[in-house]
Amino acid sequence: MSYPSKLHPFLIFRTLALLLALFVSSACGPPERTPRLLIDESVAPDLQSLALATWEKFLTAFSARSDCFGDVSLRAARELDGRAAYASATATVLLRVPATAALLDAALVHEWAHHVEFQCAEHEQMRAPFLRAQGLASDRNWFSGKEWADTPSEQYAEATIVLVLGERTIATAAAVDPAAVDVLADWIAAGD
Repeated sequence: MSYPSKLHPFLIFRTLALLLALFVSSACGPPERTPRLLIDESVAPDLQSLALATWEKFLTAFSARSDCFGDVSLRAARELDGRAAYASATATVLLRVPATAALLDAALVHEWAHHVEFQCAEHEQMRAPFLRAQGLASDRNWFSGKEWADTPSEQYAEATIVLVLGERTIATAAAVDPAAVDVLADWIAAGD
């Protein structure tokens, strides 16, 4: 086999273009991957449909921060102390069924807010401004309160419902100041 003594200009151009594309793609890092909702077999088809539609709303609202949290699993439970729970060790939302669509929507968004809270290190940047907007001391412990409704983490999860769904579809005792929802929205937008 013989090799040409002169390279064709097109081959030179194509080789340089390929090298440039490889350099640019490696400099930019790996392609971003959208977090996924992993649905357990315990979740009935009607709940799957509702959960996937709500997940799309959640991802739309959190699109500028979706690179700082990963996949989350969803399991249905017939017995659960509350309406839902988030297990941070396994990134799993447990959802008590049956329930109304409004309750399921709100519970999903609330627990996915906790998912972001536990997986996204940048979330801590939002806490002091959120606390001030809620009328609380900016150094207040994020995870404790006299009651569930007094816990800043829970107030944040309820504020996330307002941000994602436009309103709280299920009334709870947790106060949510509109200014706190604005702080949350600003923090998300700053992730771009």
